[in-house]
Amino acid sequence: MDFLPLQDKQWLLSLGTFLPLAGVLVMLFIPKKDEVLAKGVALATAIATLAVGVYTMLQFDYDQSGQLQFFTKNDWIKPIKATYTVGLDGISLPLYILSMVITVLVMVYSWNHVPNPGNAKAFFILMLVLQTGMAGTFIAQDLILFFVFFEVVLLPMYFMIGVWGGENRQYASLKFFLYTMFGSALMLVAFIALFIVTKNNAADPNAADFSFLWFNENGPDIA
Repeated sequence: MDFLPLQDKQWLLSLGTFLPLAGVLVMLFIPKKDEVLAKGVALATAIATLAVGVYTMLQFDYDQSGQLQFFTKNDWIKPIKATYTVGLDGISLPLYILSMVITVLVMVYSWNHVPNPGNAKAFFILMLVLQTGMAGTFIAQDLILFFVFFEVVLLPMYFMIGVWGGENRQYASLKFFLYTMFGSALMLVAFIALFIVTKNNAADPNAADFSFLWFNENGPDIA
């Protein structure tokens, strides 16, 4: 597979991923009793995020869908070799857009159907945080960055299950927490083990990081 990244319009993915958090910030200053305004801000933010996603689709080079596009790589947490590396290819693009479409549709449906016990402001805020986590998991090109976005997804899901779930919501949220906690711990251990093994076999161990590109260049050739 040709893994050479295309670096045009690098700002697009970061904007599409973190724009929902701007809506969350605005909603924090809206009184809880003003539900219509809170819902309006949340829906407007979701629609604006989808607009960024549609523009991303239009700018995507479908003739080179096997390559990472809108690629960017920057230092993030240097002591643990984690980088802020993001990009989209022909597989992750539809999933990235789908997460935005679903968020808008769920908000439209929930406008007059906020589950018991209500509190539309908190419910819509969690949906926007969930959108950021979902989008981030599809664009992440670094194992640690992927892990962080994955955990961001779990946090609003836990509260949405525990507060707005069905009759056994507390039991369901507890099981969700336990399964994801142990699953996440094992996943992180696997990431670290993969990093150590690959670094020991790399031509230049000092250049090691958790980016997918580095693993692709330094991993064993199994072809």
